[in-house]
This record gives sequence, C-alpha cells and structure tokens, in this order.
Amino acid sequence: MKKQQTPYLCHIFVCANMRENNPENPGCGAKGGDILKDKLKAAVTARGWKGKVRVSTTGCLGLCAQGPNVLLHPQGVWFSGVTEADLDVILETAGNFVS
Repeated sequence: MKKQQTPYLCHIFVCANMRENNPENPGCGAKGGDILKDKLKAAVTARGWKGKVRVSTTGCLGLCAQGPNVLLHPQGVWFSGVTEADLDVILETAGNFVS
C-alpha cells in the first residue's frame, strides 16, 4: 500500500446512489445525480481543469433525503438539494481552489 496526498486540487464527488427498495427516499441517483455528474465533468473539461479537478460518482453520502448531494474534497464543502441551476455556484466554489 502507498499512502499519498490527493493529486487533485479539488475532487468533486456527486452522489448517484440508487435506493431501489425505498420508493419514499429513492436516493440521489433517482433525483438526477448522474446527470449532474456528467454536466460537471463537461464543465471541468471546458474550463481546462483536467488534471486539477476530478469529478467522480460516489455511493451514498448519508443524507439521501437532502439529495442530490455534492461534496468538494479536500475542502469539505457540501451541497445538498442540488439542481442543474446550482452547477455554476459549485464550479465557482471549486474554481477558488484551482491555481
């Protein structure tokens, strides 16, 4: 095992967890998590941040009822109830950490 610091200035984790057996709280994936991830990934590429900012799908972050959830790491910034209208704010926040 090799232990090291993250190679990214900001890692954007987008929950896309599906809770198929819970129709009352189906998870972030059922609320558009995958679509949000794809749009964030395209925006990161368009801004030339590849290699500095990484966008990844994640499983449950624990606050499904408040989702979709997006986490900026290692900054510890958490966004809940994210819609496509919120992506500019998320990208602006991530951009604060890109030099």
